[in-house]
Amino acid sequence: MQPSKPIQLVILLLVGLWSAGILLAPILRAAGSPIGSAFYSIYAPVCHQFDHRSFHVAGEKFGVCVRCSAIYFSFFVSTLALVLWRRTSIRALPSRSWILLGLVPIAADAILSLVTGYESTTASRVATGALFGLMMPWYVVPLFTEGVSQLRTRFTIKEGSSYARETQ
Repeated sequence: MQPSKPIQLVILLLVGLWSAGILLAPILRAAGSPIGSAFYSIYAPVCHQFDHRSFHVAGEKFGVCVRCSAIYFSFFVSTLALVLWRRTSIRALPSRSWILLGLVPIAADAILSLVTGYESTTASRVATGALFGLMMPWYVVPLFTEGVSQLRTRFTIKEGSSYARETQ
């Protein structure tokens, strides 16, 4: 196992837990558990959570809206693919112009909705969110992995205590 693989697996686990919570929120609320409301509170700072812009399960809205759901679920799927089938190296980042492929559609959809009063459709929210979510891990995961790897090389454990190595 390459040294960065454990870092990537932790990222995948965290993204998976975040995504699972989106579905757990309505399921737990429908079951009458107060933990369901706690999940909604966790997602509130990152999403408006409008009922009419959300998918529903068990009669309750997801923890986030349809666009955010598409972003997070596709981010998880893309992270899974990245971790399983590609060596994530900062040197292997796709061209920065690919970022536009994910950013322009989601920005255009959101800005058009805000500026013109045009109400984007569920399909456009899902499509633009999924495209953005599929693209982002190819940049975020290698950069985060590289950052953690650099921190790990700066800090080592010697005789049970941590210390920073002197940089040259």
